[in-house]
Amino acid sequence: MSLNKALVGALAVLCLGFVACEDDTKDYNEYNYYEDIELGELSAEAKQVRDYVMDDAIIAHRGSTFWAPEETEAAFRWARNMGADYLELDLQRTEDGFLLALHDGNLRRTSNIESVFPGSEDLPVSAFTLAELRELDAGSWFNEDEPENARSSFENQKICTLEEVLMIAQGYRIKRDSDGNPVKLNDGADWKGLYEMELDPLDNGNRPGIYAETKEPYLFGGMEDDLAEFLTEQGWNINSPGTLLEAPSGDEGKVAYTNGRFILQSFSRESIVKLETALPGIPKCMLLWLSESSGYVRPSNTLESLAEFINFSVEYNCHIAGPSIAGSPNYYDDLTEPWMNEMYHRAGMIVHAYSFDTEDQLRKYNGDYYYGGVSRFDDPDREVVGDYSYDVNENMFIDGGFTNLTDLSLEYYGRGANKTAQEVLDELGY
Repeated sequence: MSLNKALVGALAVLCLGFVACEDDTKDYNEYNYYEDIELGELSAEAKQVRDYVMDDAIIAHRGSTFWAPEETEAAFRWARNMGADYLELDLQRTEDGFLLALHDGNLRRTSNIESVFPGSEDLPVSAFTLAELRELDAGSWFNEDEPENARSSFENQKICTLEEVLMIAQGYRIKRDSDGNPVKLNDGADWKGLYEMELDPLDNGNRPGIYAETKEPYLFGGMEDDLAEFLTEQGWNINSPGTLLEAPSGDEGKVAYTNGRFILQSFSRESIVKLETALPGIPKCMLLWLSESSGYVRPSNTLESLAEFINFSVEYNCHIAGPSIAGSPNYYDDLTEPWMNEMYHRAGMIVHAYSFDTEDQLRKYNGDYYYGGVSRFDDPDREVVGDYSYDVNENMFIDGGFTNLTDLSLEYYGRGANKTAQEVLDELGY
């Protein structure tokens, strides 16, 4: 029997108004042999680290890919003020050693590199210094790609450094001159590409953590050690209590000042092994992607390969599973089916799935259709609707998620400041 088939009644999207399609229902017990496969389990110490992570975390994927140019100051400030629990970013490194927030392997999609550095469009970030990268406009492309969300203030947004994202999480912004241009730090002939930061007068007090993805080690050798050293210097490495930032008065208990302030994530097994050495005792997420490429963690969609993935994750203290979800607009493979979630949870992991862009996805993977469409955020005591020959339980569902629409997740979770995404952008001066 193929494990790739959906559990049609229990797992499929509801037909109408979260009413089960009884004629198509298959017995979940047909799939129960997944319960018999041997799995490792996180140690008691690893579970303590897992519990640093807040429940029902809303993770702002690249800040936002929908409301602002991804992984720019505009996206991260918006996600902070919108109310995200974590700012998610992709780590890369410049030729001169600065850690950056940038997703793609080159700059063609998200900058004007073709006009600034013609002939260099396909070079990796590591081929450029930070000062060179600051010459690029990392915002105007968004206005062309997302005209319904375009704003003139997104023009000439800059690629962000990791340091800037940490500062944004702490309530800062890039300082700008009267013309709106970033103020250079130590301006001169040997300017290194750094900008001055200042307290953000438009900050609303939310203090999100950081959820950072390392890329394949062959692209950035030594990235993990560099990151550990950098986090220690910046006061974000909980392994270094002597340098750890203390919460200012009023910020006690906010995510950026807890032991869960920084979460590591990677698709790369090699990077996970190195992170466990360089940054032990920090929450780690092993990301899943269905691919035949050996560069990804799960080469095929079988029960055995999923169990092998989980056992690797347990061995290297990955506290979180990061599987893809199905549905519009990305149409990823579904690696967050209920039986899969039960396997992740049986190993002691929590589940942060990616990426939530619709209410239907939020309802599906939080299990609402088992409960007559009622969300646990609306009714913590909701009851199962329908007869099932298997136990419907919380281990079948997610514990948090990455989203490009923090505003949508906040509304579904019953949290936030009851402001629209556009209102928050307006308040921030965009």
